[in-house]
Amino acid sequence: MHTHRQPTLMSTTKDLNQGNATSTQTLSSQEKEELRQALIKIQEQAKAMSNKHKDTQESEAGSRDIVSDPTDFSKNAQDKLFLACKGFSNTEPEDINLLSTVVFALFNSDQLKSSGPASTYQRLVESLCIYFLSAFRHYQSGVCSLIETSGKEQVDILRALSSVLFENGAVVKEHFPDMFEIINGICASQRQQSLSPSSELRRMALNCLANLVHKTGSLYATTHDKMYEILYLNLTGSLQFEFVSLAALSSTVRRKDRASERKLISSALRALHFLLQEDKQLSVRSITPIMDVICKYMFFTSEHGSQPNLTTSTSAFTVGVLKRQSYIPPSSNAPVTKVSGHGGQYITDLDQSYQSYRSVQSSDSEYSDTESGIHQIQRRQYDGKVRLNALLCLQALARTASKQLQPHWPKFLTTSNTPATMYFGSHKTPSLVGIIGTDPIPTVRSAACVVLANIMESSKQYLAMAEEKVATYTGLRSQTGVMALSERVGLITRELHTGLAAAITGIEDSLDHTAAIQMVKCCASVVASCSYERMRPGLPLLLYDAIKPFVSHTDSGFQTTALSFVSSLLGNSTASTQVRETVLGEPEGVSPQNLLDSLLQLVRDRQTPVLVRVEAWGTLRSLAQHHFEIAQTIWHQIDKALEDDQDIEDLRLRSAGLLFLDEYLKSALHAQSSLTAEGWKDVLERHILQAFAEDNPTIKALGCDCVSHISSAAFEDLPPRLQMLILSLVLGTVQDEAPVTRSSACRAIGVFILFPFLREDSTHVLDMASAVLNLCHDPNMAVRIRASWAVGNLCDSLVLLKGDSTEHAAVAMDEILTLPTWTRIMRTALMISQDHEKLKSNGIRAIGGLLRVTFEGILERERHSLVKDAVNVLIKNIEQGSLKGRWNACYAIQNVLLNDDFPIGSTYGTSYACDSDEVSWTDQVYSALLQAIQQSRNFKVRINACAALTVPKTRAKYGNQSRFQNMTEVLLKAVDNLDKNDQGEHDYGEFQYRDQLELKLLRCLDHLLQLAMSPSPSSATASPLGIELDPAMKQRIVATRVVASPSVPSVPSE
Repeated sequence: MHTHRQPTLMSTTKDLNQGNATSTQTLSSQEKEELRQALIKIQEQAKAMSNKHKDTQESEAGSRDIVSDPTDFSKNAQDKLFLACKGFSNTEPEDINLLSTVVFALFNSDQLKSSGPASTYQRLVESLCIYFLSAFRHYQSGVCSLIETSGKEQVDILRALSSVLFENGAVVKEHFPDMFEIINGICASQRQQSLSPSSELRRMALNCLANLVHKTGSLYATTHDKMYEILYLNLTGSLQFEFVSLAALSSTVRRKDRASERKLISSALRALHFLLQEDKQLSVRSITPIMDVICKYMFFTSEHGSQPNLTTSTSAFTVGVLKRQSYIPPSSNAPVTKVSGHGGQYITDLDQSYQSYRSVQSSDSEYSDTESGIHQIQRRQYDGKVRLNALLCLQALARTASKQLQPHWPKFLTTSNTPATMYFGSHKTPSLVGIIGTDPIPTVRSAACVVLANIMESSKQYLAMAEEKVATYTGLRSQTGVMALSERVGLITRELHTGLAAAITGIEDSLDHTAAIQMVKCCASVVASCSYERMRPGLPLLLYDAIKPFVSHTDSGFQTTALSFVSSLLGNSTASTQVRETVLGEPEGVSPQNLLDSLLQLVRDRQTPVLVRVEAWGTLRSLAQHHFEIAQTIWHQIDKALEDDQDIEDLRLRSAGLLFLDEYLKSALHAQSSLTAEGWKDVLERHILQAFAEDNPTIKALGCDCVSHISSAAFEDLPPRLQMLILSLVLGTVQDEAPVTRSSACRAIGVFILFPFLREDSTHVLDMASAVLNLCHDPNMAVRIRASWAVGNLCDSLVLLKGDSTEHAAVAMDEILTLPTWTRIMRTALMISQDHEKLKSNGIRAIGGLLRVTFEGILERERHSLVKDAVNVLIKNIEQGSLKGRWNACYAIQNVLLNDDFPIGSTYGTSYACDSDEVSWTDQVYSALLQAIQQSRNFKVRINACAALTVPKTRAKYGNQSRFQNMTEVLLKAVDNLDKNDQGEHDYGEFQYRDQLELKLLRCLDHLLQLAMSPSPSSATASPLGIELDPAMKQRIVATRVVASPSVPSVPSE
């Protein structure tokens, strides 16, 4: 195999124009013939390998006879392709056709990419690109006559080149200008006629463009706009169906021509999809014209006999292929049939057909009676590919520019002003929901479901404004005739639910299984994303009534998807009242079996498929999380189901049951009536302790998660043997080999270390501290995150212990906070604060808590080493870093200053006086806090900075007179700026903390002004600030004077 790199395209083309002396002389005629035969055999092998999964004896026999080891086959194929690139002529049609066919067969089935060194594969890709580009250049320059070949060779070359380029665009970046020049020359030119070869050549060029840009990111960003112009040209007016002498063409020619047009549109949309994926800014800049193109083809269908004038509103329902029943308003005399369910919905008899699969209607009069229906099937498939690629473009917009897409929702989501009574199938304009319910191609229906789900999931804030007013659902309009945005979103929300409910109700057995499941998944995304707080009651129950029969479906796929939908419905807090009153509290007679009975039956029946039982446990978990009071009522049945599953071998079921138990105990902890010690004793002995004996790390981890939800009171009331057993098991699990288990153990320790009952026992505290301090060095980041959180809780526990005035607590504090232990905790906290951003806040919190309880002797001993390093870390994180880090750093400084022994400010009369007049870090600490008050855009950071400045109780702690006066001036200016309501400089969400910030600023000012009346550190008399306050400011300051409660550290969540 020749491994040397090929010459550049320009030099290669030059050699070929001079007779191709170097290339054609490489192989003799016999060697070239042998290479041709080898390539033909490789092509046959590739075909056999691609067909080996077909369930036919013939293909299986062919695979056994032809295909050898895939790795050897790939290496041999690459060797032969390298040799062909060097030895085949770039001008002989026979060589070009053979290599094009073989390359397309190999790359299209992806049989070369997975084996061999990456560098070898990349060199092969580059060599093939050079060969095909050179060959194509010769056809363009007339070396090979286009009249003789009719352009077929050019099409084959571009087809092969496009297969090589797929996901390899970055590999051939050196040859991008030449490739793009060819693509632009073909695609950007105005077409004179619509003959198949010309259309096919353009399509292959578009495929090359699509595969060239795919997965290249911003590599070709400078040409993305030009690519978009090419695609837009091929998707708009210049490519409408233009025919020359249609009457002179036979029906077969016209049919082929239309097929070519649809293929061309599909390729252009595919390229646009890839381009939108790679360039998010393009989606933002050109959202309006892109949406016009997408909507033009998203509802596309062709019509025989005459070509449709495609506009934004043209759809499969208005052209005639997919017939839509006309909407009958409720005021008409059309008979109605009431549907049983919670929503009180009605369906008109005239709209019954909306619930069934729509047959395709044909208005084609040009086909003779003898022509086969296969042409209609092919036409539908081509149309479906156009709609599918348009939907993929919409999906790319939903992922890259969801906010910019929202104003364009009415183009593909119905906003008709429907009257009060809910009607199925009330869509009067093209809608994405209509595609979901009626498209004849299952793949298109599935894609529409996925696209709608993506749009919903990325637009929860937009959907939260949905509102239905009386005028909206009674058909009345305001006097101005203008509908508010919230009402329009409310109409879209209602139409989504009614349309999807109708589509789900109309599912038939003949519908593709995957498409039907995707429809249910789409409904789950809709109910999880929509807000029902200001919508009329009963809307989410429309979908529930339609999907509920699938919970007891014979197909496990439908069951699991339906249960997932129920979980999403239970998790929507805006629908909780409706769910509790209906779904979870169905009266007898409404349904033969309510939801809770169905769920309990599924989790207890061992004949039910495992995946269904797992999903049923997941639904019960959602019930425990969002409707705990109802989960309590069926606890005894669930308790029995958990006990029955303890001896089951399938770990998926064990894990699902423990996940439910974890959520149930977590909800019980936050409920008003949490579990008592007796209840915990029962749960521990019957369910949780057994998990620690399992070999599976996930089961062990779930056992730790469950015990971490026990309350302090319940733990203290447990029998001593159980207390010791729990601590021993959790501390032992810290040494487990699996990271997931160590992580869960750290979380449990972080909870236990705050229990008053345990923190007064120095032995327990030191054991737990040693365990989590060790795991802060763990190679797994998830473990370090949990361990750092536990270290922060350890320091908070020490703060609480020092605040306990009992003698027992003081003794425990002395035993715990020895110099070696203090040093170990401080070094670990400093290390955490330099770790990943997810850990920094825990390290900062730990530093603040530890310095708050540090004894004077340790502070004096370590003031030039660890204490100085700790203060510098806090200052650094106040001045820069994430908002969470700055907030925690300000809070940590507040904790530090609450330690009366901490050295800051003037050294007059202290043991530090021999060093300097002020402690070295005084200016840096106060400057950082003042900078946060002045410049931080986050009000919570400002609030904590003010709280820290208010802590020192003496004027000496603030240092010299000039700094003290500067603090006062900065605070006065901050109050003045707040009064000016500088909302334009801050996010709107920050202003919910405005009043709290104002209160903190005024109290801090009051504190400083009162200290100003006290003597300075070096003088027995007070030094006035020279600041005159206006009476209004004085009155505001005095009004804030209240007795402040003592500061107690709060324990942040993970």
